[in-house]
Amino acid sequence: MDYCTALREVLKHNIVWIEAQSCSGETVMILRSGCQGLEDLFFHSSPAKFVSLFCEEKSGKEILEKILQMTDFVLVIEGAIPSDDSLCTFGGYSCTQVIKLLAERAHSVVAVGSCAVNGGILREAGSKGVKEVIGDKKKVFEVPGCPASPQMMVATIYYALGGKGGA
Repeated sequence: MDYCTALREVLKHNIVWIEAQSCSGETVMILRSGCQGLEDLFFHSSPAKFVSLFCEEKSGKEILEKILQMTDFVLVIEGAIPSDDSLCTFGGYSCTQVIKLLAERAHSVVAVGSCAVNGGILREAGSKGVKEVIGDKKKVFEVPGCPASPQMMVATIYYALGGKGGA
């Protein structure tokens, strides 16, 4: 299966993509992949939910409450998680709280990019990777890189769907 076909297949499923402290490099890499019709699928017909923790005043608590009602989704996290909870909030919750709440409900968890995997360059300022935040309660699939390879991100999310990718 080629990359664009795999990406379209992945986007047919419930994906909750959280952007914590991030430069959006992973999101940009996927959007710039050149797949025909991607923008329409990405923004209009996909069940995927893209949430930037920096824009809570635009979407905030309402979207978070909707997402927390979901039970069958893959959680994808892009960006580092700050140790200082006041630096990253969403819907009245800290970034750490949002990620823990969603990870508990998610079918699978995928960390994309070095910042999400190990805190990246922000580690020097005390930020953490996803595994450090959620612990051993759930397996975290990791795709390192700055930015991470779009092909590896899609392949990992496809795998994390646990066989649902081809359904």
